[in-house]
Amino acid sequence: MELWHTHLLREKIDQDSLLVQGNRACALGALDAGVRFFAGYPITPSSEIMETLARELPLVGGVFLQMEDEIASICACIGASLTGEVALTATSGPGFSLMQEALGYAVISEAPLVVVNVMRMGPSTGRPTTPSQGDVMQARWGTHGDHPAIVLAASNVADMYRLTMAAVRFAQRFRTPVTLLADEVVGHMRESFSPELAGRYRLTSGDFDFTETYIHPEMVREVHPHQLGALRHPHVTGLIHDETGFPTNDPKKSEQFLYELHDKVVHHRDELCLYDIKNEGRGRVCILAYGSCARSARAALRLAEQEGLPVEVLHLYTLFPLPVEIVQKVARRVEFMLIPELNLGQYAREVRKMAENWTTVVSMGKVDGTLIAPQEILERVEELVGKYESI
Repeated sequence: MELWHTHLLREKIDQDSLLVQGNRACALGALDAGVRFFAGYPITPSSEIMETLARELPLVGGVFLQMEDEIASICACIGASLTGEVALTATSGPGFSLMQEALGYAVISEAPLVVVNVMRMGPSTGRPTTPSQGDVMQARWGTHGDHPAIVLAASNVADMYRLTMAAVRFAQRFRTPVTLLADEVVGHMRESFSPELAGRYRLTSGDFDFTETYIHPEMVREVHPHQLGALRHPHVTGLIHDETGFPTNDPKKSEQFLYELHDKVVHHRDELCLYDIKNEGRGRVCILAYGSCARSARAALRLAEQEGLPVEVLHLYTLFPLPVEIVQKVARRVEFMLIPELNLGQYAREVRKMAENWTTVVSMGKVDGTLIAPQEILERVEELVGKYESI
């Protein structure tokens, strides 16, 4: 963990704890996961990721580039990735929009890289210094065409470190871009944190030690013959292509190729879908939450327990591919699923599709630029429990 010495000692409080900002924890997780290339453009509220890597990457033999815009940034990362570098970029909503066409190119060329989107209110410039979860569906469907997507969501400083490492691992293993979502609060908050404790905190599903470096040849699922390094003169294209890497108009080969892109992600949901359940099997109401709202959900659970209310919390760290199995498992045993999120119900619509055959899905969206407080969630839980008991 020597990488920490260059930066974190400057933020040391005492001998036992460190106060670390979420964005800086993301940058340090990237370094510890083997990221050695960053290209980006500063944008609130993600800029500290770029600032930290500008300082730290040269110290470990890496490359840092400030590009002219977000389009150039992600294109540079794709180029670096295709030469074997472990690449990452970071942005917020407006920059994430600019990256979408190139994200599609990364998907079709199977270029592994990580995009961190620290979300702010939108559309457009919106309110740059306020939290939001308004980019959830863009993270899944922002680029055009049928394509897979791996999307993770961080809820605290430790998540920013370990989920960045997980994103790097997933990108390398499945040879695809991976998006890590946070929001302004998660990116800018400071919490006591150490990499050793973050690494030992284990998630349900995809159980692995986040303190390892995951860049190993055996972790690459299958390097197709057209990918760089497999041929002396490889060919890369954004067109539908066959196993040689050259374009094809053959219907069967085109269909096979798109199914391969899709299946390599969807068929590995058991590894990709990271989650945590609190008070499992004891609730009539399940609070399903992600990102900063999961913090409020956990606090609301503690308040509910004091009142004897039957509540459990399903905290999702993976939003896509959809965690169908665990959501449906919980839905079968609860009366209500309450979804608090900082948008107008984007992920609640996905949960409703997965769970409405077994439970009532209740959306709790908020878009005023403030967080959802634990007491607000508790009040909704009390309403739902009252409805159930009155039936």
